[in-house]
Amino acid sequence: MTVHYTLPAARLPAAVQSLKILLISDLHVGGHSHRSLTALDCLAGTTTDLLIAAGDLVESERYTADVGERLARIEARLGAFAVWGNHDALGKPQGPAHSWLRHETRSLPAMEAGLAAHGIQTLTNRSIRLSVNGARLQLVGVGDTHVGLCDLDAAFDGVDPEFFTILAAHNPDTAFELGKRRVDLTLSGHTHGGQIALPLYGPLTLRTRHRPPRPSGLMYVRGRPLVVSAGVGTAGVPVRFNAPADVVDLHLRRVDTR
Repeated sequence: MTVHYTLPAARLPAAVQSLKILLISDLHVGGHSHRSLTALDCLAGTTTDLLIAAGDLVESERYTADVGERLARIEARLGAFAVWGNHDALGKPQGPAHSWLRHETRSLPAMEAGLAAHGIQTLTNRSIRLSVNGARLQLVGVGDTHVGLCDLDAAFDGVDPEFFTILAAHNPDTAFELGKRRVDLTLSGHTHGGQIALPLYGPLTLRTRHRPPRPSGLMYVRGRPLVVSAGVGTAGVPVRFNAPADVVDLHLRRVDTR
Protein backbone atom coordinates (compact mmCIF):
# COMPACT_ATOMS: atom_id res chain seq x y z
CA MET A 1 0.00 0.00 0.00
CA THR A 2 2.93 2.37 0.63
CA VAL A 3 4.55 3.75 -2.53
CA HIS A 4 8.03 5.29 -2.42
CA TYR A 5 9.40 8.18 -4.45
CA THR A 6 12.76 9.96 -4.32
CA LEU A 7 12.88 13.51 -5.65
CA PRO A 8 15.99 15.68 -6.13
CA ALA A 9 15.55 19.14 -4.65
CA ALA A 10 18.10 21.78 -5.59
CA ARG A 11 16.56 24.51 -3.42
CA LEU A 12 16.70 22.63 -0.13
CA PRO A 13 19.02 24.54 2.23
CA ALA A 14 22.53 23.15 2.66
CA ALA A 15 21.67 22.27 6.25
CA VAL A 16 18.86 20.01 5.02
CA GLN A 17 20.41 17.24 2.97
CA SER A 18 17.24 15.17 2.97
CA LEU A 19 13.61 15.42 4.02
CA LYS A 20 11.10 12.58 4.40
CA ILE A 21 7.39 13.25 3.93
CA LEU A 22 4.52 10.84 4.53
CA LEU A 23 1.46 11.82 2.47
CA ILE A 24 -1.92 10.35 3.47
CA SER A 25 -5.14 11.29 1.72
CA ASP A 26 -8.79 10.43 1.11
CA LEU A 27 -9.53 8.19 4.06
CA HIS A 28 -13.30 8.86 3.81
CA VAL A 29 -13.81 7.46 7.29
CA GLY A 30 -17.49 6.72 7.80
CA GLY A 31 -17.49 4.67 11.01
CA HIS A 32 -15.57 4.05 14.22
CA SER A 33 -14.27 0.75 12.82
CA HIS A 34 -13.86 1.87 9.20
CA ARG A 35 -11.32 -0.01 7.07
CA SER A 36 -9.31 3.19 6.50
CA LEU A 37 -8.73 3.37 10.25
CA THR A 38 -7.43 -0.20 10.12
CA ALA A 39 -5.02 0.90 7.38
CA LEU A 40 -3.82 3.76 9.59
CA ASP A 41 -3.30 1.31 12.46
CA CYS A 42 -0.70 -0.41 10.28
CA LEU A 43 1.28 2.85 10.12
CA ALA A 44 1.57 3.26 13.90
CA GLY A 45 5.21 3.81 14.88
CA THR A 46 6.26 4.88 11.37
CA THR A 47 8.88 7.64 11.51
CA THR A 48 9.07 10.56 9.09
CA ASP A 49 10.00 14.24 9.09
CA LEU A 50 6.66 15.66 7.92
CA LEU A 51 3.21 14.08 7.97
CA ILE A 52 0.70 15.58 5.54
CA ALA A 53 -2.97 14.55 5.60
CA ALA A 54 -4.29 15.92 2.32
CA GLY A 55 -8.03 16.00 2.95
CA ASP A 56 -11.25 14.01 2.58
CA LEU A 57 -10.42 12.46 5.91
CA VAL A 58 -13.97 11.86 7.16
CA GLU A 59 -17.55 11.48 5.98
CA SER A 60 -18.89 12.92 9.24
CA GLU A 61 -17.30 15.21 11.81
CA ARG A 62 -18.03 12.64 14.53
CA TYR A 63 -15.10 10.54 13.23
CA THR A 64 -12.49 13.32 13.31
CA ALA A 65 -11.11 12.17 16.67
CA ASP A 66 -10.70 8.61 15.35
CA VAL A 67 -8.52 9.91 12.53
CA GLY A 68 -6.55 12.27 14.76
CA GLU A 69 -5.83 9.49 17.23
CA ARG A 70 -4.39 7.26 14.48
CA LEU A 71 -2.36 10.00 12.83
CA ALA A 72 -0.83 10.88 16.21
CA ARG A 73 0.68 7.39 16.37
CA ILE A 74 2.90 8.27 13.40
CA GLU A 75 6.14 9.86 14.59
CA ALA A 76 6.62 13.05 12.57
CA ARG A 77 9.75 14.91 13.70
CA LEU A 78 8.73 18.31 12.28
CA GLY A 79 5.01 17.97 12.84
CA ALA A 80 1.76 16.66 11.40
CA PHE A 81 -0.46 18.87 9.24
CA ALA A 82 -3.81 18.56 7.50
CA VAL A 83 -5.89 20.35 4.88
CA TRP A 84 -9.62 19.89 4.23
CA GLY A 85 -11.19 18.19 1.24
CA ASN A 86 -14.64 18.58 -0.25
CA HIS A 87 -16.02 15.58 1.67
CA ASP A 88 -14.76 17.00 4.95
CA ALA A 89 -16.62 20.27 4.37
CA LEU A 90 -19.78 19.07 2.69
CA GLY A 91 -21.66 15.76 2.62
CA LYS A 92 -24.88 13.86 2.96
CA PRO A 93 -26.92 14.63 6.09
CA GLN A 94 -25.90 12.34 8.93
CA GLY A 95 -29.15 12.64 10.89
CA PRO A 96 -32.83 13.52 10.42
CA ALA A 97 -33.21 16.15 7.70
CA HIS A 98 -35.76 17.55 5.27
CA SER A 99 -36.14 15.50 2.09
CA TRP A 100 -34.97 18.46 0.02
CA LEU A 101 -31.69 18.79 1.96
CA ARG A 102 -29.17 16.88 -0.14
CA HIS A 103 -26.01 18.11 1.61
CA GLU A 104 -25.00 19.47 4.97
CA THR A 105 -22.07 21.69 5.81
CA ARG A 106 -19.70 20.58 8.53
CA SER A 107 -18.27 22.53 11.46
CA LEU A 108 -14.68 22.82 10.30
CA PRO A 109 -13.55 24.81 13.39
CA ALA A 110 -14.81 21.98 15.61
CA MET A 111 -13.08 19.43 13.38
CA GLU A 112 -9.84 21.43 13.50
CA ALA A 113 -10.05 21.38 17.30
CA GLY A 114 -10.58 17.63 17.16
CA LEU A 115 -7.38 17.16 15.18
CA ALA A 116 -5.46 19.70 17.27
CA ALA A 117 -6.27 17.68 20.40
CA HIS A 118 -4.05 14.98 18.89
CA GLY A 119 -1.30 17.33 17.74
CA ILE A 120 -2.43 17.68 14.11
CA GLN A 121 -2.34 21.28 12.82
CA THR A 122 -4.82 22.28 10.13
CA LEU A 123 -3.62 24.71 7.46
CA THR A 124 -6.51 26.41 5.69
CA ASN A 125 -5.28 29.27 3.51
CA ARG A 126 -2.26 29.93 5.68
CA SER A 127 1.40 29.08 5.96
CA ILE A 128 3.84 28.06 8.65
CA ARG A 129 7.62 28.21 8.83
CA LEU A 130 9.60 25.24 10.06
CA SER A 131 13.11 25.27 11.46
CA VAL A 132 15.26 22.35 10.33
CA ASN A 133 18.87 22.21 11.52
CA GLY A 134 18.79 25.99 11.81
CA ALA A 135 17.43 26.46 8.27
CA ARG A 136 13.92 27.63 7.38
CA LEU A 137 11.32 25.85 5.25
CA GLN A 138 7.77 26.97 4.49
CA LEU A 139 4.62 24.86 4.43
CA VAL A 140 1.52 26.37 2.82
CA GLY A 141 -1.93 24.77 3.08
CA VAL A 142 -5.18 25.23 1.14
CA GLY A 143 -8.39 23.24 1.11
CA ASP A 144 -10.46 21.98 -1.80
CA THR A 145 -11.06 24.36 -4.69
CA HIS A 146 -14.60 23.11 -5.45
CA VAL A 147 -16.12 24.11 -2.08
CA GLY A 148 -14.47 27.50 -1.61
CA LEU A 149 -11.65 26.47 0.73
CA CYS A 150 -8.79 27.58 -1.52
CA ASP A 151 -7.65 31.21 -1.34
CA LEU A 152 -4.14 31.35 -2.74
CA ASP A 153 -3.73 35.08 -2.06
CA ALA A 154 -4.46 34.56 1.64
CA ALA A 155 -2.41 31.36 1.82
CA PHE A 156 0.71 32.96 0.34
CA ASP A 157 0.44 36.23 2.25
CA GLY A 158 3.79 36.66 3.97
CA VAL A 159 5.42 33.70 2.23
CA ASP A 160 9.07 34.41 1.38
CA PRO A 161 9.93 33.14 -2.14
CA GLU A 162 13.55 32.69 -1.07
CA PHE A 163 12.65 29.80 1.26
CA PHE A 164 11.99 26.24 0.09
CA THR A 165 8.19 26.02 -0.09
CA ILE A 166 5.90 22.99 0.09
CA LEU A 167 2.22 23.38 -0.76
CA ALA A 168 -0.37 20.96 0.63
CA ALA A 169 -3.54 21.23 -1.46
CA HIS A 170 -6.34 18.68 -1.44
CA ASN A 171 -7.12 19.03 -5.13
CA PRO A 172 -4.33 18.85 -7.75
CA ASP A 173 -6.18 21.55 -9.71
CA THR A 174 -4.36 23.98 -7.42
CA ALA A 175 -1.04 23.09 -9.06
CA PHE A 176 -2.38 24.48 -12.34
CA GLU A 177 -3.48 27.77 -10.76
CA LEU A 178 -0.36 28.93 -8.93
CA GLY A 179 0.57 31.62 -11.43
CA LYS A 180 3.99 33.07 -10.66
CA ARG A 181 4.01 31.96 -7.03
CA ARG A 182 7.21 30.11 -6.19
CA VAL A 183 6.42 26.59 -5.03
CA ASP A 184 9.01 23.83 -4.90
CA LEU A 185 6.62 20.92 -4.34
CA THR A 186 2.85 20.42 -4.27
CA LEU A 187 1.23 17.51 -2.40
CA SER A 188 -2.36 16.51 -3.17
CA GLY A 189 -4.95 13.76 -3.15
CA HIS A 190 -8.59 13.86 -4.29
CA THR A 191 -8.34 11.80 -7.50
CA HIS A 192 -8.34 8.31 -5.90
CA GLY A 193 -6.19 7.43 -8.92
CA GLY A 194 -9.52 7.34 -10.73
CA GLN A 195 -10.87 4.73 -8.25
CA ILE A 196 -12.27 2.79 -11.23
CA ALA A 197 -9.99 2.64 -14.28
CA LEU A 198 -11.10 0.60 -17.26
CA PRO A 199 -8.61 -1.20 -19.53
CA LEU A 200 -7.75 0.90 -22.62
CA TYR A 201 -10.10 3.71 -21.47
CA GLY A 202 -8.48 4.63 -18.16
CA PRO A 203 -10.11 6.35 -15.15
CA LEU A 204 -13.83 7.04 -15.43
CA THR A 205 -13.29 10.38 -13.67
CA LEU A 206 -10.72 12.23 -11.61
CA ARG A 207 -13.18 14.93 -10.50
CA THR A 208 -10.77 17.70 -11.47
CA ARG A 209 -11.13 20.74 -13.73
CA HIS A 210 -7.63 20.28 -15.14
CA ARG A 211 -6.27 17.01 -16.45
CA PRO A 212 -3.15 16.03 -14.52
CA PRO A 213 -0.44 14.14 -16.43
CA ARG A 214 -1.24 11.00 -14.42
CA PRO A 215 -4.15 9.91 -12.20
CA SER A 216 -1.76 9.72 -9.23
CA GLY A 217 1.93 9.53 -8.47
CA LEU A 218 4.91 11.81 -9.10
CA MET A 219 4.48 14.17 -12.03
CA TYR A 220 5.28 17.70 -13.19
CA VAL A 221 2.83 20.53 -13.87
CA ARG A 222 4.22 23.63 -15.56
CA GLY A 223 7.73 22.72 -14.46
CA ARG A 224 6.87 22.13 -10.81
CA PRO A 225 6.80 18.70 -9.13
CA LEU A 226 3.40 17.46 -8.01
CA VAL A 227 2.80 14.32 -5.96
CA VAL A 228 -0.78 13.02 -5.90
CA SER A 229 -1.75 10.22 -3.55
CA ALA A 230 -4.36 7.75 -4.81
CA GLY A 231 -5.71 7.79 -1.26
CA VAL A 232 -6.73 5.07 1.15
CA GLY A 233 -10.54 4.95 1.04
CA THR A 234 -13.30 5.19 -1.54
CA ALA A 235 -16.16 7.57 -2.31
CA GLY A 236 -19.51 6.64 -3.80
CA VAL A 237 -19.26 2.95 -4.58
CA PRO A 238 -16.94 1.12 -2.13
CA VAL A 239 -14.88 -0.39 -4.96
CA ARG A 240 -11.49 0.22 -6.56
CA PHE A 241 -10.54 -1.25 -9.91
CA ASN A 242 -7.08 -0.78 -11.48
CA ALA A 243 -6.55 2.10 -9.03
CA PRO A 244 -4.93 0.65 -5.91
CA ALA A 245 -5.01 2.58 -2.65
CA ASP A 246 -1.77 4.08 -1.42
CA VAL A 247 0.11 6.09 1.16
CA VAL A 248 3.07 8.02 -0.25
CA ASP A 249 6.52 7.90 1.32
CA LEU A 250 8.41 10.75 -0.36
CA HIS A 251 12.13 11.31 0.13
CA LEU A 252 13.54 14.69 -0.92
CA ARG A 253 17.31 14.71 -1.46
CA ARG A 254 19.27 17.91 -1.83
CA VAL A 255 21.37 18.18 -4.96
CA ASP A 256 24.07 20.74 -5.69
CA THR A 257 23.62 22.19 -9.17
CA ARG A 258 26.83 24.18 -9.23
